[in-house]
Amino acid sequence: MEALHQFELILIEMLQSAGKFLAAPMSAITFLGDQTFYLIFMPMIYWCVDAFAGLRIGVMLLFSAFGNGFVKMIFKSPRPYWVSDQILAGAEHESFGLPSGHAMNSASVWGWTAREINKAWAKWVLGLVIFLIGFSRIVLGVHFISDVLLGWLLGALLVWAFARSLNSIGRALQKMSLSRQLLLAAVSSALIIFLPALVDLLSGDWQMPREWTARSGLIDPMNLDFALTTAGLWLGMLAGFALLYHQKGVLESGKGGWRMIPRYLLGMAGIIILYAGLGALFPKELGLVSHILRYLRYLLIGLWVSWFGPLLFEKLKIATIQARPEQKSEVSS
Repeated sequence: MEALHQFELILIEMLQSAGKFLAAPMSAITFLGDQTFYLIFMPMIYWCVDAFAGLRIGVMLLFSAFGNGFVKMIFKSPRPYWVSDQILAGAEHESFGLPSGHAMNSASVWGWTAREINKAWAKWVLGLVIFLIGFSRIVLGVHFISDVLLGWLLGALLVWAFARSLNSIGRALQKMSLSRQLLLAAVSSALIIFLPALVDLLSGDWQMPREWTARSGLIDPMNLDFALTTAGLWLGMLAGFALLYHQKGVLESGKGGWRMIPRYLLGMAGIIILYAGLGALFPKELGLVSHILRYLRYLLIGLWVSWFGPLLFEKLKIATIQARPEQKSEVSS
């Protein structure tokens, strides 16, 4: 791997020296693959386009984010600017480099979004977006070419696997009671934390090379923040959707006309309050307590997106929740 990285470093240096004008546009493009952008995009689909599509896109994002962080901890591969003084970093990251999270998440999320739209233009446009996001990571010096290629491959495999299993998963979930669905969400959320923690435990003898910190500053690539974030959002989003579905039905996301605007603005205000407000309020240096609070913070964000938010939208008459067929029959009888 070192020999391959040395060759790739030469290519990245050439690309950065020949394309300095690319730094600004690439920084803008890379944001389209950032998890912060997905937290803006996915709720918009869920609240204002199609609740089921928003849920599927959210599941794809969270599964990709978990898989990426988990694989990174196994490979423990550096980023270009960690190992070369000649590479200018367009961004700073604490996590390992292989595979690229932006490349993997963009291939999975935008790839699945193209599948949801199911139009030729969407496949071409979003395919270009996926390519440019991966390319931006190389230009910005935060990933090797091999990081991006593996990220694309894993993201594409996720889309393929999800497409093949979606119908069988849906049928299995429909047969489950609410309590079993909530238990499944809780157990899977616990696994999202447990598996990376196990890798961390088994990597007890591993020591980060000093040259990495000498060039990149204080980094902690083995921390479990990504797992806590993903696990909290996963449980909140899935449990919230299940609760709303069994209690009242499904948000009629594509209806409401102008009411979609206040619906989205109010929803995003709730996310910002929970994200920034609790982020500022919760202490960050209290070890286990801080980890629990981080998990709780993202759990509440997930619940807000899929449950609290829709209930508030309905109460304010800026959205309606469609009852399930069995609920309609119960009312009519």
